[in-house]
Amino acid sequence: MVAQSALADTDEQRALRDTVRRLLRDRAPLAGLREAADAAGPAPGSTGPAGGSTGPAGGSAGPAGGSAGPAGGSAGSAGGSAGSAGGSAGPAGGAGPGFDQELWRQLAELGLVALAVPEKYDGLGQTTRETHVVFEEMGRALYGGPYLACVGLAIPALLASGDDAACAELLPGIAAGETVATLAAVEADGRWSTSHTATRAERDGEQWRLTGAKAFVLAGADADLLLVTARTGDSEDVSLFAVATGAEGLCSAHTYATGLTRTRLESLDLARAVAGVELDGVPARLVGSVGAAPALLAAALHEGLAGLAAEQAGGAAACLDMSVAYAKTRQQFGRPIGSFQSVAHKCVDMLHGVEFCRASARYAAAALAEGATDAREAARVAAAYCGEAFRAITVETVHVHGGTGFTWEHDAHLYYRRAWSARHLLGTPTDHHTAIADLVGL
Repeated sequence: MVAQSALADTDEQRALRDTVRRLLRDRAPLAGLREAADAAGPAPGSTGPAGGSTGPAGGSAGPAGGSAGPAGGSAGSAGGSAGSAGGSAGPAGGAGPGFDQELWRQLAELGLVALAVPEKYDGLGQTTRETHVVFEEMGRALYGGPYLACVGLAIPALLASGDDAACAELLPGIAAGETVATLAAVEADGRWSTSHTATRAERDGEQWRLTGAKAFVLAGADADLLLVTARTGDSEDVSLFAVATGAEGLCSAHTYATGLTRTRLESLDLARAVAGVELDGVPARLVGSVGAAPALLAAALHEGLAGLAAEQAGGAAACLDMSVAYAKTRQQFGRPIGSFQSVAHKCVDMLHGVEFCRASARYAAAALAEGATDAREAARVAAAYCGEAFRAITVETVHVHGGTGFTWEHDAHLYYRRAWSARHLLGTPTDHHTAIADLVGL
């Protein structure tokens, strides 16, 4: 168990929060997402900017209202959602980068990418408490760069491997922001599990060659380094491999002479980019020991879930802030709509959801930082609760804003899209509930 005092921000964490919030507010305004989507054409699950609708037909923001929710771009539990990442901030179809590379450089210069990397690998040696602060602010700003892919998944997977040679070779570049890394584990069934991994690894002299396909890979079209799960030889052992995407002859932005093909996917979330990855004899190096992938994936997944929960808490807080501000200024019948009980109750319910999101996400981060015995359960609880609460809060945000809330020009639908896609990104709430039951022995 984690002491209650460990859940409050320190002075240093508050300073970090302020720094990240200012940077993202100045460099990653939400209007930029709409501008990129306007340039790319209509977004999936909507009639796009020309139609003015972001998905909910008939003006309803609820799941039953013809929404852009599960039916509008989610592959559900089978895919980590097509919306788990989205049409990207780059051009649709993806010839260019799916994120702002200059902003990524600034994040790296501030040491944000290196926070959880040990000092011996040129990192800052901090913990998930510090990365939690960054994730929460990125969720508030709907930042769609590869931070979750790198810091939430790839770095924890490498550190969990215990492979000092691989860590010494790969982590310094990631920490410096020079290498964008991601974890490619999900396949056609959409599960964050190795039980049905079909990708194969065959030994070729001193190296390995991978053949197979991965789905819904975060930042997969932009990553310089892919950490890929694959079965080794004819055995049932699943291992982790590192693939340098630019190795042995770059043919184009997305297809390599080594047999690596990456396809940027369109989806519900306009900010976060995902890709499909096909491997045909791609050279790779083993990370950790043969058969270690299940344990490494589990370790990385719990770190990623804690980071995603923090993002969802930040996004929910942003929705609450915009709803309260609107309720104070929007006049109806000669008085602010926030003075009406029905609207006030909505805002109070949203506040409760935000506070519970913050509490569960912060506890998960603290538990992982301390290596608490309930850390895995805490990460799953945070993921399950924040996934549902963030979605509900975005629905109420649209309701509070009325007709304005589901127009293309308003920010509410951007959070609505993120909430639906993030709810499936690293597993569904049902997956998390099942995992909790297994962890506590039910």
